[in-house]
Parts: sequence; structure tokens; C-alpha cells
Amino acid sequence: MFDRENESVVSSELDGASFGRGRDVAPDWRQLDRQLRGVARRRAALDAEEARWLVLAQQVELHRRFGYASLHEYLERTLGYGPRAARERLRVASALQVLPWTAAALACGEQSYSAVRELTRVVRQDTERVWLDAAAGKTVHEVEALVAGRKPGDLPGNPVDPAEVRRVVSFEVTAETYALWRDARLALELERGEAVPDDELLRVLCLGMLAGTSGERGKRGRAAYQIALMQCPDCERVTQDGGGRAVEVPETVVARARCDARLLGRVDGDVHLGAKPTQTIPAPVRVAVVARDHGRCRVPGCRASRWVEVHHVQPRAQGGRHTLANLISLCGGHHDAVHVGRLKITRSASGQVVFTHADGRPYGAPPRTRDEPPTAAARVGRDDAAPMTGRWRRGSSDRCGR
Repeated sequence: MFDRENESVVSSELDGASFGRGRDVAPDWRQLDRQLRGVARRRAALDAEEARWLVLAQQVELHRRFGYASLHEYLERTLGYGPRAARERLRVASALQVLPWTAAALACGEQSYSAVRELTRVVRQDTERVWLDAAAGKTVHEVEALVAGRKPGDLPGNPVDPAEVRRVVSFEVTAETYALWRDARLALELERGEAVPDDELLRVLCLGMLAGTSGERGKRGRAAYQIALMQCPDCERVTQDGGGRAVEVPETVVARARCDARLLGRVDGDVHLGAKPTQTIPAPVRVAVVARDHGRCRVPGCRASRWVEVHHVQPRAQGGRHTLANLISLCGGHHDAVHVGRLKITRSASGQVVFTHADGRPYGAPPRTRDEPPTAAARVGRDDAAPMTGRWRRGSSDRCGR
């Protein structure tokens, strides 16, 4: 967005800094630092100015004047932005209209556009001063970490929900690998009978690789979790080892692991040194459960048969035992749904397994209208069996499989 007059001014300033004493003389480092900081401030000011013009372009539908289908297309063809960058530019421009302090910080160069882009994901009018103070002096990477796992309206000091933290993984692959990736997705979707998000597809592929390298492929008696989870005895935060790095994970991951895992005991002392790992479910029992369920997830309509996990219908703290009647095979997705409370699994008086949604609807049934009474199946699921939220409660003994 430089005009020719401004462009010539910038060029002359740089020429004066670099070659004011002859082309063979390097500029003074203080001048060089000053010029680079000046460029950064001018770039931030231009980003703020562009945001103001983009809002006006949206209001007058500027793209229609050129025959484009959307303003995104205008940004791609006219300003050279890629699809993702175009979407982000418009999002940030709209957000800055109601965040005057953040817009001012960008315009005066106190914050870069990259930092403002991250801040606008969580900042609101009543919290922007606090967020700007917290982001002051931080790099873009540090601002990203500050924002990660938080929702609009949260403050920088609020606890972070690890389940809300998303990490971007990008790959550049050959045409052959891309075709294999699409085939793998199709195979998993055909097995599950529904669309599979990238997160689930990558998880299944990683589990397959890890099982293959450890020689555990096909061993139905071995627990599903062959990953290292560590829980701090003081704060109860849980981390999972991944490529030499401890990554904090939500408590639902621990709840699933406690259902079907190998236990190493404490690893911060010598008390268990040399002790043989134990499984939450005895290997012969696990083999029988998976065989009975034909190696598939038992949730109605689910056809997942890779890397199934075994779940306790009734937690041990409520009298549940490692018996065939109390154990059931679930895929990772449905096992997670149980422990976050979206799916309930109970047994009726006749011993039949009952699957319901959190509101009591039979699994797969459409939501009821406000005046519609609960179905008989839903009443059976609630009346004949103790409700099970599936959530592992901190500080209690209500932990499935223990």
C-alpha cells in the first residue's frame, strides 16, 4: 500500500543509512537497528490501515465491482493473499472494529500484526487492556502460547483446558503419498460409517505405526495404551510423552487409560524399581472381551475395528469388576465420548447394554422437541441402571478400571 511518494522517501532513508559515507562503508549498527525498527512500525501501521479499508470494502461489497464471487477472491487476485491469509485478514479486520486499544497498538507498532492476529482470537472489549499488558514484550510464539487453550472472554491467568489446545501439523508430500492419505481416510470412513476428522485419522495411523514397531500388532490381551502418561501427585496435571517432549493432556485421556492400560507405578523413586508392569484388566479377560465383541466397537452403527479399547461399564468404585459382563469394547472416539459425558452406557435389568445420549435419548435418535416425553428406551436406560457420567473426578476414587 505504498504510494510512489512514500516509497521514494523510504528508499532515500535506507540509502542514507547504508551508503551515506560511501558504498564500501557499512552502516552504523545503531542506524541499522533504528531503520529496521522503523520498517516494522510502518508495516504495522499499514496493516492497521489495511484493516480499516477492508471493513469498508466488506460494507460496499467491493468485489462485486470486479465480478468476483467474494471479497476473499478479491484479496487473492488483487492483493496476492492465499485463501487462509485472506480469511484471517478479514477476521482480524472485523475484530479490530470493536477493539480500539488493540487496533491502536497495531497502528503505532507496539504489537505486530501476527501478535494481534492471535490476540483477537480471545480478546473482548472488557479484557483487551489486560491481554495487551500480558502480551507486551513477548514474541509471537510466546503470544501464541499465551492464547492457546483459551476462549473469548478468558483472562491470561485463567486455567488452560488442554482439550482446547490445538496444534497445527503441516506436511509437504508427493502425489503418491497424498493419494495414500486419501485412501487411508476413505478406508477409515467406510469402516466407521461416518466422516473422520484429521485428528482421528492421524491418531489411528500413529497407533498403527507404534504397534507395528513394538511388535504388539494383533495381541488382543495387551492393553490399548502403550504410551507413557505421567501424573503429578501434587497438582494432578497429566503429561504424555511424545518424541522426547512432555505434552499436557486433558484428564479424559487419563480416564480412558485407567480403563485399559499397563501400570508402571511411580517412577520418581526406587520403590518400584524392577517391578513388573501390571495391567488394569487381566490379559485373558481382555482377550475374551475383544473376541466376544468380534474386535469391534459395540456402539450401534460404529464399525471401527482397529485399536479398540476396553471400557468398564460400571466403575470399580461403584462395585464394578473385571468381568465379561462389565467390560465392553469401544473405539477411541466413543471411549472418549463416554468419559466426557456425551455418551452413556448402562445395563438394563435384563442385562442388555443400553446406549444413550447425555439427555437420555437412545443413541442415534434425533433430539426431542421441548414438549415430547422421553421414550421408553430412554427411561429404561435411566431407571434400570445407575447413571454414569463417565467423567473421572479429581481427588476421588471414582476412576474407571481401578
